[in-house]
Amino acid sequence: MNDDQLKQQNRVVLILIGLIIIAGLAIHQYFNYSLKPVDSSDHQRVTVVIPAGATDNRVAKILKEHHLVRSQFVFDYYLQTHKTHGVKAGKFRLTRSATVPELAGILQQNRAAKKR
Repeated sequence: MNDDQLKQQNRVVLILIGLIIIAGLAIHQYFNYSLKPVDSSDHQRVTVVIPAGATDNRVAKILKEHHLVRSQFVFDYYLQTHKTHGVKAGKFRLTRSATVPELAGILQQNRAAKKR
C-alpha cells in the first residue's frame, strides 16, 4: 500500500468516526429534549386511565395520545431503563408540565393511582 492510498484510507476512517460522533450527539440531544415537559407552563391536570396489564409501550402510547410526552419511544425506553417498580393500573391526574422522569415516578407509585 502506498502513501496516497494510506492517506485516503485514513481520511475515510476519520470521516466515518466524525459522522458517528455527530449522530451520537444528535441522538443524545433528541433524548434530552424528549425528556423535558411538553409545556412547562401548562399546569392543568389531564386524567389518564392506565388499564390493568398495560405494557410499557401501551402506557407510552396513552401518554402520547394525551400530549403528556414528546416521544412515545423515549418514554417507553425510559421506563425500560429506569424502572424501579411496574407501572400501576388506575386513574392518574397528570400535567403537561411534568418531565418524563416525574411522570414515570408517578405512574410507578401505588398512592398516586386512584383506582375506580
